[in-house]
Amino acid sequence: MRRLFNLIRRLAETKTAPHEQLTPMQGRMIGFIQHHDAGEVYQRDLERAFEIRRSTASTILQTMEKNGLIRRESVPHDARLKRVVLTPEAISYSKRFHQDMAKVEAYIKRGVTQEELASFFTIMAKFEHNLNEYLARSGEQPQPPCCGEGEQ
Repeated sequence: MRRLFNLIRRLAETKTAPHEQLTPMQGRMIGFIQHHDAGEVYQRDLERAFEIRRSTASTILQTMEKNGLIRRESVPHDARLKRVVLTPEAISYSKRFHQDMAKVEAYIKRGVTQEELASFFTIMAKFEHNLNEYLARSGEQPQPPCCGEGEQ
């Protein structure tokens, strides 16, 4: 499992075009913001989602803002809050990344039947359940499911 995870992670990180100059964390933050676009995303949401400190999040967001990937906008209901908004450049990056990952996923699934794929995801869900149960028993916080219904 570790080898498979490492291969997929390495492939995902190399599929961002070299000229993008994005770190993997910046890419993940762009994905998070885009996925939560219907609501408002604030720095504290990113801190919680990625389990990072305020100073770390602030540094990453400052760099992303400097590089034209995000804007921070005031919200009418609280002048202290600034929501994080993606720029067209970040949205374009995200679109290219998802297209590349769809190609990679199609390549990974070559020669795998729908039944085999369904079995694989069933087994992965059991692994995830077992790990969360183990974490809960040892006092750790269980993780939310990685994949929603129909999201594989």
